[in-house]
Amino acid sequence: MIETNSLIHFPEGKIPEIHLVRDVSKHLKRGHRWIFADCFDQKERPQSGFSILKSRNEILGFGIVQADTQLRFRVFCLGEEPFVRNNNLFHTMNVWSELQWKKAIEIRKYFTNDQTNSFRLINGEGDGMPGLIIDIYDDTAVIKHDHEAVEKFWNHQGIAAKLVIDFPVIKSVYYKRRNDDEIKGIEILGSLRDEVLFKENGSLFATNIRDAAKTGFFLDQRDNRKLIGQFSHQKSVLNLFSYTAGFSVFAAKGGATEVTSVDIAKAATLAAGRNFEVNQIKIKHEAIAQDAFVFIDEQIKEKAKWDLVITDPPSFAPNQKAVETAVEAYVKIFSQSLKLVNANGLFAASSCSSHISTDKFLEICRESFSKNRKKGTLVYFGGQPFDHPYPIAMEELRYLKFALFRVD
Repeated sequence: MIETNSLIHFPEGKIPEIHLVRDVSKHLKRGHRWIFADCFDQKERPQSGFSILKSRNEILGFGIVQADTQLRFRVFCLGEEPFVRNNNLFHTMNVWSELQWKKAIEIRKYFTNDQTNSFRLINGEGDGMPGLIIDIYDDTAVIKHDHEAVEKFWNHQGIAAKLVIDFPVIKSVYYKRRNDDEIKGIEILGSLRDEVLFKENGSLFATNIRDAAKTGFFLDQRDNRKLIGQFSHQKSVLNLFSYTAGFSVFAAKGGATEVTSVDIAKAATLAAGRNFEVNQIKIKHEAIAQDAFVFIDEQIKEKAKWDLVITDPPSFAPNQKAVETAVEAYVKIFSQSLKLVNANGLFAASSCSSHISTDKFLEICRESFSKNRKKGTLVYFGGQPFDHPYPIAMEELRYLKFALFRVD
């Protein structure tokens, strides 16, 4: 069932049920919204899609089954919510989606200004709308999902209609699939430009949304990029795993004497040059397309040093099983990076893996300093900005860790 102004597609016919064999009701009532496969009867073979969640034959909630993943059920809302009508689930889910949308808008409506017009509008479970990501880049909105079952539930046309009402500046809405999909994305509203320009804390950035990582940019490092700008004055700066040089731009505009950006992807280094161009930055900037691990080894041999080194690698831990290997990789890259920092210089380390806890991340940093027989003073510790909220009961969604150290 579809209404053009609805945020959701609602399935026709009888709604399937899925049954818990473990009591996780306390877990859900505290605000956690994920249920894993071992909580269900393994003999059941549920289909992916919208389902009723039952426990002891009583309705516990409503959400999406992901039949092919360990994350088996994503809870939208509980059966005890005051707006729930079991005899009219379409009404229930419509009311639920409208409530979540309004709450998300409320904490962001005063955000855009003449300095920043890029932000995350909907952050999945963090905004009570599992599987739905919407990022805004000036007049362009980008929708993204992480599972086909979620894609089928959310109504992109209805979302686009809501967007232009609440944000009249929006002229284009694009649904972005994975970059390796045959069809990378779909234009829902208007036409997506080949290059979209947007502002972040007074700096301009250019993105080719169709081919870029994520939705077009790593918006979650916004606060940390600004901080780097404040600490870069009169410093030489090395940005490792630089992607399109977000940290580098802020370092340059903060008064760095020279900036070096290193990323394995040639397209990323070309985009880095474009971001320096649109900001009319004139200082020396070298964008190097090379594996950061190889670059570091070469620079250590040459005894090269920088005043500020930023190491922000991709996630080394895509799942819990990979954590042990990831810890070794983080220690290796951080400890090697520290060898490139001048005495009394600064070192910024970051991890975007939800499977690496804050405590584990700081332990990795301590081990990295220890391997170099160096001391570190934590100057700043940060994470994702306010437009990337997460339920307090879901610590695993507090994924971004960013630490700035003085190397003593």
